[in-house]
Amino acid sequence: MSASHKGWIFLRAHKTLAAIAALYCLIIAFVLTPLIQTHVLYAHRIHFFGYSGFEHPENYGLAPGKAVNLKLRSSDNTTLGAWFIFSDNYHRRIPFPEPPASPRQIPSAIAANPTILFLHGNTGTRALPLRISVYSALTARLDANVLAIDYRGFGDSGGHPTIEGVSRDARAGWNYLMQQGSKPEDVLIIGHSLGTAIAGLLAAQLAKDGIQPRGVVLMSAFSSVRSLMDTYSLFGFLPLLKPISMIPWAPRLVTWSLIHNFDTLSLVPDIKSSVLIVHAEDDWDIPHAHASLLFDAFLEPHLTLSEPMTIPPSPADAVRTGIRAEQRRRLVSSTTIPNFGRLDEFSSTGRKVAMLKTTKGGHDIGRLEGVQDTIRRMFDFAV
Repeated sequence: MSASHKGWIFLRAHKTLAAIAALYCLIIAFVLTPLIQTHVLYAHRIHFFGYSGFEHPENYGLAPGKAVNLKLRSSDNTTLGAWFIFSDNYHRRIPFPEPPASPRQIPSAIAANPTILFLHGNTGTRALPLRISVYSALTARLDANVLAIDYRGFGDSGGHPTIEGVSRDARAGWNYLMQQGSKPEDVLIIGHSLGTAIAGLLAAQLAKDGIQPRGVVLMSAFSSVRSLMDTYSLFGFLPLLKPISMIPWAPRLVTWSLIHNFDTLSLVPDIKSSVLIVHAEDDWDIPHAHASLLFDAFLEPHLTLSEPMTIPPSPADAVRTGIRAEQRRRLVSSTTIPNFGRLDEFSSTGRKVAMLKTTKGGHDIGRLEGVQDTIRRMFDFAV
């Protein structure tokens, strides 16, 4: 190979690396821009399907007469679109042909069956086909009603999403159920992905108000937006922030730039209800290590000898580590579910905390029947 040809290859490789570096810097700059952050985190303007006519849930696969289209009001007067979907048992009692569902039916449906307040993840609306399949499964396998809301900025809801705003929206959904006659112990809060952060905010707020829901389910949860950014990989294999983490001031800049820093991990001490954390080990969007981190945070107060380790480690540290491992073994019950996953759980102060990790399921883990059955058993849904 001639010297000129080697030089051409080197120059081409140099330009390619420079282009990749420039593209990476552009992506990071976009991530640090507040407006872009909002649209990336919530993705509320991304619609894979044409949504029109939310007033007719039947158009999206739900049975005739099974769902009521609603307009709720948040505490700051933001209008929210929502669906109330009847349990299968209630819906089957409606004579054929089913008339259009009416809000007047909701109190009787609530009196007959427990209700799930469903807080969806980012992208799309309450009418996303994957979400429809989850509603259908919950109304069938748990025989529960489902209230699915679209946060501000999503679907036909007004406003623009913020942490405070979507927290108000979740509380508006809860308050609506209470106004229709629900009892707190009959309402299970389920959040998926971004919705887990919103569910955590609602659960902590309810606990501060002395209100105890039936429980909280966190499906495909992340511990905080900041930690998610540290572990997030583009396309499942390209680490987003790892390259700049080697620059001393860069992580602080990223933290400072966050305007939607959901942090469920910091809310753990404030959540007093029973909690089920569900995650798939093959979730490429949010690593399942986040589920373990949250479960360990719920468990930590029940472990003694929590003093920080010394540097360098001392012999006493090894003893403390061994004692804590033994305490964890005694407190946490682990059940292997053949060909499905593993369930870890412990009980304390009148509540249960559990973590179900499945071997398969991806990010949309709520569609798995095994997950639905675990929810049914843990939260005593009688079918």
